[in-house]
Amino acid sequence: MTTLERLSSLLVRHYKLDPARLAPDQPLELLGIDSLAMVEMLLFIEDEFAVRLPPDAGPFTTLAEAARCLDGLLAAQSGRPGPSGAATETPPGSPDRTA
Repeated sequence: MTTLERLSSLLVRHYKLDPARLAPDQPLELLGIDSLAMVEMLLFIEDEFAVRLPPDAGPFTTLAEAARCLDGLLAAQSGRPGPSGAATETPPGSPDRTA
């Protein structure tokens, strides 16, 4: 399952949205995701993906934007190449860091 598919599933599960209404570039605001729901969504994302979002992550305006951010974050945490193809470094203080 892709990051975008997992995010869509999260919205369907927690906000009872019709999957047919979800499009990657549709503004989340048009789906009823206001600022309070966005804070809640960020917490759901951390739980779903077992990540800690940096303070500058979000609020996301679309699912595609959230997926790009998460793909980069997950790549950085695993040491895999990020979406741009460049290898990413494990952040300082990460338990996986070996220096």
